[in-house]
Amino acid sequence: MIIPYGHEHTTVRRLPWVTFTIMGLCVLVFIGTQFTVSGHGEDEAIEGLGRIFEYLVEHPHLELDPRFFDLLRDRNVSENEIEEFQSILAAMRQMGGDPPENPRHLAEEKEELERLIDEFMGALAEMRDHPFYRWGLVPADMKLHTLVTYQFLHGGFWHLFGNLFFLFLAGPFIEDVWGRPLFASFYLLAGVIAALMYAVHYPHMDGPLIGASGSVAGVMGAFLIRYWKTNIRFFYWFFVVFRGTFTAPAWLMLPLWFLRELFFAQAWDVVAPASGGGGVAHWAHVWGFGFGLAVAGAIRHYRVEERFVHEAIESKITLVDNTAVDRAMEAGKEGRIGEAFDLLNAELRSHPNNVDAALALWNLAMAHGRAPSAAPFLVRLMRQAVRDEDPSLVLNHWHELLAGVPDLQVDPPLAARVAEILFNNGRREEVVETVSLAAESLESDTASAVMTRLAKVAVASHAPSAGVLLDAALAHPELTPEVRSELATLAGALPPVQSQEPAGGPDESTPDDEAPSTGVVEVDHTLQVMRAVPLRIEDRALTIDVRGATRRMALSLIQAVGVGGVRPHDRRPFLLVDLMLDPPWSERGQLRVIRLSSTDFDPRRLVAGADDSLQAFRELLEGLLTATGAVPLPDPDSARGQPFRTFDSVESYERDVLGIGKATL
Repeated sequence: MIIPYGHEHTTVRRLPWVTFTIMGLCVLVFIGTQFTVSGHGEDEAIEGLGRIFEYLVEHPHLELDPRFFDLLRDRNVSENEIEEFQSILAAMRQMGGDPPENPRHLAEEKEELERLIDEFMGALAEMRDHPFYRWGLVPADMKLHTLVTYQFLHGGFWHLFGNLFFLFLAGPFIEDVWGRPLFASFYLLAGVIAALMYAVHYPHMDGPLIGASGSVAGVMGAFLIRYWKTNIRFFYWFFVVFRGTFTAPAWLMLPLWFLRELFFAQAWDVVAPASGGGGVAHWAHVWGFGFGLAVAGAIRHYRVEERFVHEAIESKITLVDNTAVDRAMEAGKEGRIGEAFDLLNAELRSHPNNVDAALALWNLAMAHGRAPSAAPFLVRLMRQAVRDEDPSLVLNHWHELLAGVPDLQVDPPLAARVAEILFNNGRREEVVETVSLAAESLESDTASAVMTRLAKVAVASHAPSAGVLLDAALAHPELTPEVRSELATLAGALPPVQSQEPAGGPDESTPDDEAPSTGVVEVDHTLQVMRAVPLRIEDRALTIDVRGATRRMALSLIQAVGVGGVRPHDRRPFLLVDLMLDPPWSERGQLRVIRLSSTDFDPRRLVAGADDSLQAFRELLEGLLTATGAVPLPDPDSARGQPFRTFDSVESYERDVLGIGKATL
């Protein structure tokens, strides 16, 4: 047995009133229904069925009314179970028990069996008045209100405790980052979706579905997306002797739980079709969890938290006692600045995680030119925020840190995560400054993964420090060959220093044969060609097939596009498109080129609505040049097929268009 009992997140910003309210309602409803369990036919029905069976054992010659079996079918008893019951009765008849010779005695026995069956049916009918049937969801007789009310009903203490325990582990933290209205709506809707899909699987189910497990499964799915790296603590117990605790990440354990539920849901459908999962609504768990994954994924993709939720939450009162903060704010308003600083510093020494105190100290320090003294407290909050995957603090205050503390000391791991958050939110200038600070703080023991992340975000944001960070990452002894190759590609795609010129073009003193605007420079370059087949262009990236392997390349890496038609004497003419990661004016000795050939693919598969192959090539090239901003070679018109320039051989094309005398494959 493996049971979770906690995880590394232990604090929230506000009391999770929605979660606590749901838990309280479930408890109250459970207590209320316990007083109505007896007297509604459930015990009588069970006892009545036992009496029928005992009577048939004593009188095996009696035949059951077919409507009895119809009633069992209405109760979703499987045909296999009914056939097994009938075979037992048949076996008992063969073992003995002749009918009485006196017809009157036989009639009395039949009358007694009819009475027992009528009592059983009456008890079943009485069960319909039970709250589980009135407020639970019965797929065969579904009522709209039961899609919500069933979520608050529970059949026993452990059923209630298990659901509320899992809700307590995950609910407060999703409520904290999503806000109360969104979380409440999500919770109820997860239960609705879980119930609807359960009803789809068992449309003729005549028993009630009760419990919060579908809704809680939705919260667990959301927790997986929102806190996927969180370590969960588990207790295990096997055969009494083997017991202990361990931790494992959410991204491992929650999918395993989901797969377990999916397995049991399918297994029960095979073993006992239409049984509803053998007393456990596995399909409700599966669909609730899936709904949670989908909603949390959408919220992350559209940045709902950052755009709509966090600002509203931050304006509310946190869980921390803010008496000291209130006193400090009052002292600041009255001009007692020193006292305000003392109060806030003392509060943070006692409660380092008091977000309000740290932000109040920072705001006070910024207003009075003392930002460096408060920076460590804010940086600590930033570190906790990125660990909790909450970008709001970074987005709201990092720019203030950069402005208020010009010589800010930031460790590379924090800088890497902050730079990624800023980059994903379009804050390029702050990214450039952040990675520059990180470049100054790099040490020999900085992890290779941190260096790699810094280098990648620096290249993506065109930061001046990109070269320094790439060199540092490439020099790391623990870098894997795959990552080293990727970084080397990025390093080769960096523009040379002399290309960083004003928008007006190269300096007038630059010799014509050194300027890329002339097309090609006759220098001693070789060409490293990688043949590829383009598969699709999307999201500023080109997906290609290279010798059966699929790769995805950022369009921003393409510096020049060379295009030319080749008319060899012994073959049909074809078109070459060279995507140059190193342009002809690069200082690299070997220029890297991804070569696309019309002999390898049909451009009409990449260009929607194009019927003519040649026109499809023109549209494809126009799209590539527009998306990459690359230099067209040999000239803008020829590179767009207006018209294409043709050559007698590949070598003449490479010489005249790319300025290359030798190529390597």
